[in-house]
Amino acid sequence: MAVSGITDVAISSILNHMVATGTYAKPTGLKLHLYKAEPNGGGAEVSAVVDDTAYTAENIAFADEGVTTNNRCYNSGVVTFDAVVYGSGAAPYNVTHWAVKDGSGVMMWTGAFPTTISRVAGEPLALNAGAIYLEITRTA
Repeated sequence: MAVSGITDVAISSILNHMVATGTYAKPTGLKLHLYKAEPNGGGAEVSAVVDDTAYTAENIAFADEGVTTNNRCYNSGVVTFDAVVYGSGAAPYNVTHWAVKDGSGVMMWTGAFPTTISRVAGEPLALNAGAIYLEITRTA
């Protein structure tokens, strides 16, 4: 997988759809997952047992088809995570990265938050529209 950005699974699917014999169905059921370190480097997703018993990945939607800015597609609505309820770790935890997975749990995209997010008991987390973006860059 890529260190950050589009995953190898997504790249293969897109390339096969565009220039090979495969067809690629748009993934459904996209969810935003929170991580305590870089997901592709072995970073652990927030644990609903150890970190936060209220944690679940949340639905995420992106701008209408064809609406991109600077080769980016931004989330189109607020994504809200419930208020933290300490798990067995009974302590605040930090979130540094995110991943977008499809409805089957396949990681499609990853990224880092611009700053570390400290999650403490009783506080929800709301990410505004435009806070998460998917980007494709070119080298030539």
